[in-house]
Amino acid sequence: MITLISPPGIKTFSSIQMQTPNPPIGLAYIAGALKQAGLSYKVIDAVGEGMDGITTYATRQDMKMQGLSYEEIVARIPPETDIIGLSCMFSTLWPITRELAARIRASFPRALLVLGSEHGTAVPENVLRTSAFDLVVLGEGVETVLEVVSAYRGGRGWEAVKGVAYLDAGGLFVDNGLSARKRDVDNIAPPDWESFPIRGYIDRHQINGANIGRSMPLLATWGCPYQCTFCSNPGMWTQAWIPRSPKLLVDEMERYVREYGVTNFDFQDLTAMIRRSWIIEFTQELIDRKLNVTWQLPSGTRAEVFDKEVAARLYQAGLRLLSFAPESGSETMLKLVKKQVDLTKMLASMRVALDAGLKLSCFIVIGFPGETRQTLRETLGLVRKMALLGVHDVVVSKFVPYPGSKLFKELQASGKLKLDDEFFIMPMEFYTKNAPSFSESVSSRDLYWAMMWMFLNFYVLSFLRYPWRIAEPIVGLVTGHESTRFAKWVNDMIVIRTQWIRKSRRAAGSAAQPAAKREFFASV
Repeated sequence: MITLISPPGIKTFSSIQMQTPNPPIGLAYIAGALKQAGLSYKVIDAVGEGMDGITTYATRQDMKMQGLSYEEIVARIPPETDIIGLSCMFSTLWPITRELAARIRASFPRALLVLGSEHGTAVPENVLRTSAFDLVVLGEGVETVLEVVSAYRGGRGWEAVKGVAYLDAGGLFVDNGLSARKRDVDNIAPPDWESFPIRGYIDRHQINGANIGRSMPLLATWGCPYQCTFCSNPGMWTQAWIPRSPKLLVDEMERYVREYGVTNFDFQDLTAMIRRSWIIEFTQELIDRKLNVTWQLPSGTRAEVFDKEVAARLYQAGLRLLSFAPESGSETMLKLVKKQVDLTKMLASMRVALDAGLKLSCFIVIGFPGETRQTLRETLGLVRKMALLGVHDVVVSKFVPYPGSKLFKELQASGKLKLDDEFFIMPMEFYTKNAPSFSESVSSRDLYWAMMWMFLNFYVLSFLRYPWRIAEPIVGLVTGHESTRFAKWVNDMIVIRTQWIRKSRRAAGSAAQPAAKREFFASV
């Protein structure tokens, strides 16, 4: 028996945004591979199976864990399990995942403990030396996991298994390197959503993007061809971008419409819009099928292929919200982080997308190494241009080094960061004064106020230029239909935050002393 586990999530109340649970699509693909191979397995999705569960985060009073408790997770593992695989997509979840692995090891001392996904790929030696894990699967795992199962049950060592890292009998760290990227992605087994509480995610609108319908996560393409120094993609996926067959992709969408009553899709691609011919073929397939669905690209995509024809076809095919990622308004900073973008052309693409009726959000990151007050002023100029142009939302965040990225490795080598629990939860503090600055000339406090000033400039200018947009969050609160990220943020901060505080009060009331409760609620 193989058991796959998605760990509990983490939420913070001190930030200007909250983290929404998202169906673990990576683990669902692993489950699909096991299913196709005829292997017996069980899935434990800690968040999906315990969405209302609230437990205290070990070291931070302003943070809470969401999902099943450690004890509940361990109790659900079948006693005959011999291989237990955990996923850790984001490094913020590593302290939780590490503690969960320790609890599992205590109850299953002879089982093989395997970690997969982004965090393990980024820092495999740290994982193996600081936790109970026996093995780390590196990079794309849908085929590697089958080789791991075969080698383990056949009594063979890991030497011949590509795509894994481990400690040998003498305690030396061994990295077998990434396995070759699978080019024939159309033959990858589909995600086994039936083993997950996917209907709960859909019914409760627990998604990455804005709530514009009954939503399902989807992957249309695999990987990204670019090499931005702040991104962990090159180490996880290499630089290969591989699109799926438009026909097979729409077949999958049609199946979800039929089986789950889905009306919207959240594409989880690193960057979906690379090849114009693929976009034309995909949108034509959607238009011909007449599925009457919407879809969105909340994670960001490239803008180079956007022209009037492409934008019009995307809207006709159901695309409603998308995100571009200029990252900075400074040519100097873009060169430093190897962000290959022409800001003039991107602004033109923004105009084209907006003219087609698409709701557009843009991502900005400030505080990269090398950031100065002058480069911040240049980025502020871009933010103002986007507001006046009609961009609906901007997301400005402080830079934190993603484990596995080129900047992370450079900062680690220079001794400017330490792999401890405070570092791992740093991304939860994007929007606070606590996140450190990695810029040599701009302090953390100044970055915080620069970020707030950019937000203020964007939304004040946007609402002055387009005053009717002020009503969109109100409509979202009344109808539950969130047409923009700003509407989603308002809903999160008013409705969801209120619900969570009530749940936290009930959870705290059963165990905490009155003084501790007052201290907690004062902090949130």
